[in-house]
Order: sequence, then C-alpha cells, then structure tokens
Amino acid sequence: MTAVVTGTGAVSALGRDTPTFLRRLRAGESAVRPMTDEERGAGQAGFVARIDAWTAQPEIAAMKARRLDRGSQYAVVASLEAARQSGFPLAERPDRAGIALGTGSAGSGALTEFIRVLLTESPEAAPPFHFPNTIANAPASQVSLELKFLGPNVTITQKDPSALNAAIYAAGCIEDGRAEAMIAGGVDEWNAWYSSAMDQMHALRGPRFPAGIAQGEGCFVLFLESEDVARARGARVLARFTGYAFAGSPCAPYAYAEDEGAAESAMRGALDRAGARAAAVDLVLLSRNGRPGLDAMECRVVDRLVGAPARRIAVKDAVGEMAAAGGAQLVAATWELADGTASTVLVNSFGAGGNFLSAVLEKP
Repeated sequence: MTAVVTGTGAVSALGRDTPTFLRRLRAGESAVRPMTDEERGAGQAGFVARIDAWTAQPEIAAMKARRLDRGSQYAVVASLEAARQSGFPLAERPDRAGIALGTGSAGSGALTEFIRVLLTESPEAAPPFHFPNTIANAPASQVSLELKFLGPNVTITQKDPSALNAAIYAAGCIEDGRAEAMIAGGVDEWNAWYSSAMDQMHALRGPRFPAGIAQGEGCFVLFLESEDVARARGARVLARFTGYAFAGSPCAPYAYAEDEGAAESAMRGALDRAGARAAAVDLVLLSRNGRPGLDAMECRVVDRLVGAPARRIAVKDAVGEMAAAGGAQLVAATWELADGTASTVLVNSFGAGGNFLSAVLEKP
C-alpha cells in the first residue's frame, strides 16, 4: 500500500501555519538572523532561526499549554493543522492512526531547567510539571494524547535526518498494514545550553567558523495515510510518498562525510524504490545547510544524476538546520506537487556522522 499525503502542518520562524511558511519560503524570505548577545553568550556563533514571538493559543488552552514544553506545543499545533486538513476520521478509528516524530532537541528546555533548579536549589524545588517533558518523546506523546489516537507512537533521533527518517518509518507502518494513517515529521526547540555545546564542537556558523550551520526550531509534519483509504473516503491527495533509501559513510559523530558514492546511493535507491527515472525529477529539495564541502558535493551528485536544469530549493537557508528540517523539506515538496509546479520531487537529508537519506514524492 502506497502512503499518500493528505495534510501538512508547519510551525517555524517563517510562520505558525503551512500557508504562511509556504508564502514566505516562495518569496525567498529567510528567518535566519544574527544572534543577540544574550543568545550568543561567550561563544562565537553568529546566526539562528528562532520563533521569537510564540503563543500556543488558540489551538491549546492557556492552562493546558502551561503543562507542555515548548517543543510539545509546536508539535501539537502543527499536528492539529495537518489532521484538520486531512479530514481523517480519527475519532472513528483511533487504533489505526499513529505518529512518528524525529527530533534532536525535544525536551531540552524542560530538562535543563529541571536540572538547574535541582542543582542550585533542592530536589523539592524542582518543578514537577517539567519532569514529564524532559524526554525526547514528550512531543509525540502529547500529540497522541491531544488527538486521542492509539496506533504506533515512535520518536527517532538521528541528528539532522531525523524527520525524514520518521516519515520513512511512518510510510513503512502504512505499507505493511500496522496503521492506516500516521502523522510524520520532526520537532525541535532552540536551547541556549545545546547551542553552546554545538558551538564548542565548531558546528555553528560564526566569525571563527564560517563553514557551519545556523540552528533553527519548529515542527513540520505530514499527515500520511494509505492511498486506498484516502481514495475510498474521497480525501484530497496532495502527494504520493513513493520511494526512500538510506546510505552511510563512517566518520566522526559530529563531522559530515563528503562521500559522493554514499549520497548517490541514497538518491538512486529512493528513485529505484519509487520506480522513477532520474530524468523525470523536476525538483530537488537540497540538504544544503552551510557546510561548503558537503553542499558542493551534493550539487555535483545531483548534476550528474538528474541534470543541471532540475529546479532546486534549499529550505534550510530559510529555517536553519535542525533534526526537524527534513519535515520542512517534505512540507515544501508536498505543496509543489499539489499546486502542480512539480511532478517528481527528490528530497535529500544528509547528517553528521555520515548519514545519507533520500526520498521521492510524486504527483497524485
């Protein structure tokens, strides 16, 4: 059974819903901005893509929102948008719907605050409402509670490609019959302590290390469901999720492998699984994230595989790099297909530690 997209959700520094995200992305806007002195601290990092003004209302009541960490709020708001758009009857078939979210930092805000109070004050002073939100699977769990579905509930952490990996996992759940529908994508929240750690590993872009990333935050999800189910209930199918593949190249945990063979293996594998010709690809969602060597390598492989004329979008230029960025790429790819501006889209998500993931989406 092929997985198809019937809804999307987006919460990012470009906007708190899909239409705003798409409008600003297509206009060439970027939410990457210079860091403030407070954000930078004693480090050298210079850029970030944060959601500067945020409220979880009206989607989440104020009293309920107080119990959720920021990442969980992002995930609930984005997932509600995707579920409403899909129109899937969650109340009728809650056991046939699930969620798979990728993340690199979910729970970090609650965790660092809980530990700060624990160490500087006392165990008794540590805020009890923070504790359930200190783990990476808090956002996925909060979404399942809010939407009241009972199917698979999975959180994937694989550095940068986590969201794309989560979508691949969700598609597999649908293909083998474990679920009829899955919310899939990624969520991340910016955290000063995590930013400082990344900066000390020379991962962030700044005056001393210009070949680095700008961190982003937000949540981007697809509502995936079985094509048979979607067609039977008359849902609008936005895109078909037809191919995906993985490849690896051994390297240091926070280094990026500039391995053309691994990158090409992932891209070819996704196209082969989709049964799509490389020449048919008319849009590539690049993994480009500000690491010049890796970015140049990707372009060489894309040029060789699908040809230089293929249109390209680098979503991370607009929302920053994060484990959730693959979800932003998938949302953008979905609407390029739904709006008829592309017919076959290749999505790349390459990560630190030598991870190479690619996926193919096609017009409905």
